[in-house]
Amino acid sequence: KDHNPDYRDVAISVMCSLVALGPEVSTPTMFLAGFSQYDLSFEGLLENVLASCYVPKNEVERVAKEVLALAEEYGLDVSRVGGKACASGKSGHLMQIFIRRGIVDEFVYAAHPYGEVDHARQPISKWLDEDEPTNHGQARIVAHPACFMSQKHCRMYLASADQTFHERRATFQEKLITVFEKVFEDPHWRQAAKDGIAGVGAPPEWWVKELAKRQANQPSGEKVTRRGLRAKACTVM
Repeated sequence: KDHNPDYRDVAISVMCSLVALGPEVSTPTMFLAGFSQYDLSFEGLLENVLASCYVPKNEVERVAKEVLALAEEYGLDVSRVGGKACASGKSGHLMQIFIRRGIVDEFVYAAHPYGEVDHARQPISKWLDEDEPTNHGQARIVAHPACFMSQKHCRMYLASADQTFHERRATFQEKLITVFEKVFEDPHWRQAAKDGIAGVGAPPEWWVKELAKRQANQPSGEKVTRRGLRAKACTVM
């Protein structure tokens, strides 16, 4: 079920088309107006995300406030957390998620509203391959890092209805990176975050391979750094 907290921790509710008309949600309409939930605290959610990224406990509240202030400065609508609404009133965002055809059934299933499996459209890869209209139907995606952090498996593109924020997104995300770099300047906290997220010891094998692949694709003489990878991802998204 979509509103189950454990489910929300790992799954994304999606429509199957840019021009989806339902059920429950119309993509073009919601892109402009925004679509949100009112049964959770977004401020609390942000602090939980920071804590899960191993931001030191005594820094979580301060960093959360800094992130929100930065978002407000760049025109992101933060009215749900006590800040300003975006000037245009168009608070919607649209993320397109493309998952490689051969693995889509490992991470995605066809769904009814609120998350129950829509068996009539399963497996979803078969339904997508058929000559069927995709402008009516929902799905759920398991946001597994092994898929979402690999350009080979997944690509994401993001647009905001508010043109001001959309045009400033890349700069905003660079500033956001700087915020977290300052938090983890202390080698102790940086190592604790790495161990907590990836596990003690070496990074996961799939990430090592991904890093090596990106390094190989760089022009001669250039080097892929962790910051460079994050910046590249920010630009794409």
